[in-house]
Amino acid sequence: MTFTPILPTSYQSDRQDLNEAIGVLIDAFIAQQSFAIGRVFASELPASLTGEGPLIVLGDITETIKHDISLRTTVFTGAIWYVDWLTDPSETNTRVSIFADHMRDLFTANPTITGRGLLEQVGFQEGELQQGTLVFTAPQLLFTYTVQEGRN
Repeated sequence: MTFTPILPTSYQSDRQDLNEAIGVLIDAFIAQQSFAIGRVFASELPASLTGEGPLIVLGDITETIKHDISLRTTVFTGAIWYVDWLTDPSETNTRVSIFADHMRDLFTANPTITGRGLLEQVGFQEGELQQGTLVFTAPQLLFTYTVQEGRN
């Protein structure tokens, strides 16, 4: 028996759309702040942190895909790290709280920013990062992006 694959006439760009949308939200947050913040779009923190903090890092994004007879659902999950110095705990805590509060509101106001799917913040967790003798606060904003597509 000979099989002939069906070739789509176009391909979905959901992952790229998600990356661009998160970049826009992060840039909007940075633009509103009175203190300098860097941005790293990588799936990991820089190998060494010396004077870059505070900075925002987009962590790994994973996909879970479910199919049924007429629908494909893709759920992207990921985290956005806010990395800051722990030299003055009260100032650091204030900046972390600003990040958490403002990003929550940005996500809430923009659930359909890509025009497809649903982008939601689903959590926020505290954390720390140590590189050598340096200790940073490194909480993570957790998100999901769900896209459903009809199938033939």
